[in-house]
Amino acid sequence: MTSKDSIDSDGSDGSDGSEDAEKQSSSAIPKRTYMDSIADIPANTRTAIVSAWRGKQRGLAIFAGVFLASLVITTVLAYSSGLSQIFFQESLESEAIDAKVEQKAKPGSDSFVNDSVVLIEVCSELQAMKEIADCSLIMGRNAIRQNGFFGNIGFFAAGYLAMESIEGEAVGWENESFDFPEADTGGPPVYTKRMTRLLGPGAYDGELAERFESSMLYGDSWPTHQEAEEGRLAIVPASIANKVGATVGEKLSTLTFSYIIETAVEKNIEECEGGYVETTGAGVHHCRMNIVVENLTIGGIYEDGEFANPTLGYNPIFFTWTILDNSTVTELIDMDHSFFGVAVDRSLLPTTSTSDAEDYLGILSQKVSANDADYSGGVTLFWFDLITGSITFLNIFLGLIQLFDYILMIPIILLSIAVLVYGMVLSLEQRRREISIHRTIGGSAQSMQKMVLREVLVMSFIAWFAGYLLALATVPIVLDAVGFMQFRSGDFEVNVNLGFGSIFFTALSTIGLAWLFGRSRTKDFLAMEIDEGVRKTTAASKSKTWLHILLFVLGIIALIESILEDTSGADDMFDNFFIDGLFGLFGPFFLWIGGALLLAKIATHGPRIFAALFGWSPLLKDIRRGLRSTGSSESIGRLAVIMLLTLSIVTLAAVQGATGTLVDKRTADAQTGSSLSIEFTEAMNFSEVETIIYQALADEGMDNGEYSIAMTSISTTIVIPDGESSTVNVWVLMEGQEEVLLWTAQALPGEDLQLVYDGYQNGGYTAGQSVAFNLQLPGTSGGRATDTDFQPLDTSENVVKTIFEGTLFDISFSDTASERDNGSSESENGELGLPDLISALENYPYGDDLSSRDLSGADLSGLNFSFANLTNTNLNGANLAGTNFSGALFLNTSLMNANLNGANLVESIMLQDLGGPINLLQGSDLSNTDMTSMYGFVNLSLSSQTNATCPSGISYNGTSCQASLNPTPTLLSALSSGGEGGSGFTITETITSVELDYMGQHEWVPGLDSSTAENVIVIGESSYRILQNMSADEEITAPQWFVKVSDKDGKNLADSDADSLKNLRIRLESASGVSEASDLTSSRESVERNGGLIFGTPGLLSLQFVVAAVAAVASAFVFLSLVLTQRKKELAILQAIGASPNQVMRLVLFEILSIVVTSMLLGLILGAGIAQSFNGFFSIFGFIFQIFGGSSTVIERELVWPFVDLLLVSLSVLFAVIVALVATTMSALRSDLASVLKGE
Repeated sequence: MTSKDSIDSDGSDGSDGSEDAEKQSSSAIPKRTYMDSIADIPANTRTAIVSAWRGKQRGLAIFAGVFLASLVITTVLAYSSGLSQIFFQESLESEAIDAKVEQKAKPGSDSFVNDSVVLIEVCSELQAMKEIADCSLIMGRNAIRQNGFFGNIGFFAAGYLAMESIEGEAVGWENESFDFPEADTGGPPVYTKRMTRLLGPGAYDGELAERFESSMLYGDSWPTHQEAEEGRLAIVPASIANKVGATVGEKLSTLTFSYIIETAVEKNIEECEGGYVETTGAGVHHCRMNIVVENLTIGGIYEDGEFANPTLGYNPIFFTWTILDNSTVTELIDMDHSFFGVAVDRSLLPTTSTSDAEDYLGILSQKVSANDADYSGGVTLFWFDLITGSITFLNIFLGLIQLFDYILMIPIILLSIAVLVYGMVLSLEQRRREISIHRTIGGSAQSMQKMVLREVLVMSFIAWFAGYLLALATVPIVLDAVGFMQFRSGDFEVNVNLGFGSIFFTALSTIGLAWLFGRSRTKDFLAMEIDEGVRKTTAASKSKTWLHILLFVLGIIALIESILEDTSGADDMFDNFFIDGLFGLFGPFFLWIGGALLLAKIATHGPRIFAALFGWSPLLKDIRRGLRSTGSSESIGRLAVIMLLTLSIVTLAAVQGATGTLVDKRTADAQTGSSLSIEFTEAMNFSEVETIIYQALADEGMDNGEYSIAMTSISTTIVIPDGESSTVNVWVLMEGQEEVLLWTAQALPGEDLQLVYDGYQNGGYTAGQSVAFNLQLPGTSGGRATDTDFQPLDTSENVVKTIFEGTLFDISFSDTASERDNGSSESENGELGLPDLISALENYPYGDDLSSRDLSGADLSGLNFSFANLTNTNLNGANLAGTNFSGALFLNTSLMNANLNGANLVESIMLQDLGGPINLLQGSDLSNTDMTSMYGFVNLSLSSQTNATCPSGISYNGTSCQASLNPTPTLLSALSSGGEGGSGFTITETITSVELDYMGQHEWVPGLDSSTAENVIVIGESSYRILQNMSADEEITAPQWFVKVSDKDGKNLADSDADSLKNLRIRLESASGVSEASDLTSSRESVERNGGLIFGTPGLLSLQFVVAAVAAVASAFVFLSLVLTQRKKELAILQAIGASPNQVMRLVLFEILSIVVTSMLLGLILGAGIAQSFNGFFSIFGFIFQIFGGSSTVIERELVWPFVDLLLVSLSVLFAVIVALVATTMSALRSDLASVLKGE
């Protein structure tokens, strides 16, 4: 009779007897106090550590699970902290001044001080504070006296010192109006002109001087105050210097700027005697008076900064106010234009988080404002904080990035928790038999539970702390990722430090989870019958296979959807956007979890599968009968799940990481087009550009013999397809452009890029998606451009042919006096081209000079641009409603999709340089516009003209208006100046045509605006020459050129010497005639940390790859050792019945390796599917980033398969498995057979 039988015969069960015994035992023991428990902590901790040390494999299993979970969760939280620090420190670099400290008293009050000497003393007193590194009395923007941007009318009403004009040696100063609409586009509607900032002595030494000098170009240094005052030096931004052709050392005879004497909000200024009234975009009116400064010298040129914090204005012209007379300085102070520019000691500024920085600056602000009685002259101060304002906008963007980061890290977090649970299961499974034995000898349930949980808590705490420390050390490395598994030290030092709340959360989520799971599992063990607890195995709970299948099926649907999107573009499985979005977001996770659980069941049958394949080989023939048919125990099944999860994440991270790195590289290539992209102020030919490039190389000290250059330009024109009434914009690729431009296969149709290049030069063309749809070309039913059937032009019999027409204009001038004398109507000068007409426009009475500006998307509604020069200006998508453009010149000006509703275009002039046809108003809104007597060559057919007045003077009647070819009175007056009598001219129109073969759809052209690529066709140089009636040897000029710079080995300089390429670009920006330049190095640096999506993605994917790989290796080594230790008795039985050690070793190796190898293969396959499925996930977030963050890319994520990385991880896992198997099996075989069989 068993003990159970004897208990049952008394009519009571074993659990009741155990409870009675526990009650009797507890009644005999004195009740312990909390102080007793605290006093026992050291002894209990030592006991737990000793217990874990004796059961090393058991303790290691707990350690591995908790350590990995702690590492991952802490890294995710610490990563956000590090990201915040980097962005915060980057925001500090955008402005040298950290705070605008103003007089709290308003001008005219008794406590307002206008003595510059006293104010300089106050600045010195501020600088004496340990928190402030430097201070300077500055003349610039008016006082605001109220913190914040939103709802702060004082911020919008505060005026600034505005540039009016400069007379200097450079010819470009004559036409520079210093209008600054870009500032209105890039920030709040405060600034209408370029600002100037007058610096005090403190800005020319110390911390402020160091910060200003960091942006100086061409090796120039920031001057000392003595140099600035004695040399009367002005420091100008590169955008101004390049535009007008200014150089360092140039003499400026006069510099005129204006200050504000009166400001009106929500009312008009009735009188502004001696000045003029400025109206800002916010509806604020300023009365401005001019000040003229003479005999200045350009002392340096600095690089323009980003349009960041708008408080002080953007990229001003600097000089010192000490060159002004005292009365002028006093007047500026009285008009509230003075403030203290303060540089905070940034070494003391907390960078651990933006909230800590805000708290620190809030205390400093109170300290400065509270010391009123301590400042000279009784000055009272108000602290307007620029840093806090930047933080406000920074937190919005950070929140978006962190949301994506948390979602992206979900797989690795779930994996870490799965490893933690698996480690706890294996560890506690060893304690099950021990607990049952203790119960048989009288151990209480409470004492058994405490014994187990103490060990769990101690090992969990050690593991959590180790993971926490490693995470803090890992985050700076992750933030330095510039590609998948590529790292380069960043410009900012990151000191990761989590707050108490974050630390508590990581501890609670790891140690707490381990404690809860250990407590639950121990309770289950205590509830078991003693004989069940002593058994080596327990019955596994029934798995929910139906749920696994459901998740897997949903994941497969999401995978198919992602494949369809990548291969057929718009042909998706779901028409409903919401359902499609749900599958894109959750589908990858369904596939991962469901696939791992389901495929793990297949992996556990690995021995059976491999036995069927190799069972009759000599290696397995003698052990085939000993192979387990089901795969293994529950522990081995869970190990298969872990291997599937880890290898799938390794594959996902490697594939998407490598793909993101390639996307970043291709994005930079598409943005820049080549090594260098250069825009000139006027069209140039090949020889002229080549001379400028080689001169820049020489100036930079780069030996021409060590470098080679190749150049190309992309011209533009407009054509009309045969049978169509609307025009089409054309981009022209020159011969040999493929040697210069950085093409990728995604950009062009077909698989063979060279075939397309040759097609362009042999009468072929490609079309953007919108143009192809409008022309009803093949392959426009939807989908990617590369889906279009592409045939070589010289072999295809079904190529679609399209005739395009171009229009050329020649201007013929006739002198009426000559006609009377000669009796002929022909001009003595004969036929003149359009460039001659443009030359005649030199006598035109221009107003504001807004030429060569990028004002796309700007709000310029209701402004007065009468007779403005808008040559080469980009006004695409601008709001020009109600704007006065009467008499304005639109020469090669882009107004596509602009809102001109109600604008005044009376007697305006619209022309295109180079004699080409134009369509300046395609897609624009000309409703209610007055175009009376508008002169020029322009097609209005693609514009909305409701209620418009046509150039002929009649109202729009449904038939498109036509531009007038009758010159305006002002133009006639300008043309006739200097000649006798009246001058007239006639226009001769020549129609050209070319038949081109359609090759398919393009996506973009390197270096050009990708957003407009769908609205253009691309042709070759030979077709362009036909359209322009140009001979083969006639040079083509263009304002934009692309240059490939190679080293002596033929490598792109961006790949071999990135810094030299960047320096060459900076040198070119200072060259005469260069408007703007960009280089491939800088473009790559701007996107290299994005992973094709957003900042930090490469680091997160690299972290996933490393952690998952380590988890795979650790799981294989630690957990297999523990599993095989549990099977010692089974191996002993095999030896007892006659199996040799060699047979046992082969049996174990084959059984476990077959499961692991099957799990690895299935994990890699599952990871490949997840990587493909995540393309849809990333596309959804890419769409969100484009809306909220403004970041987007034309490059599609074509998956890259880094087989070498995946092979290394797989081999590492196999090696760890083999080592664990051999070591554990050898240990089991060396054990005493009798002891093992008795269970000792």
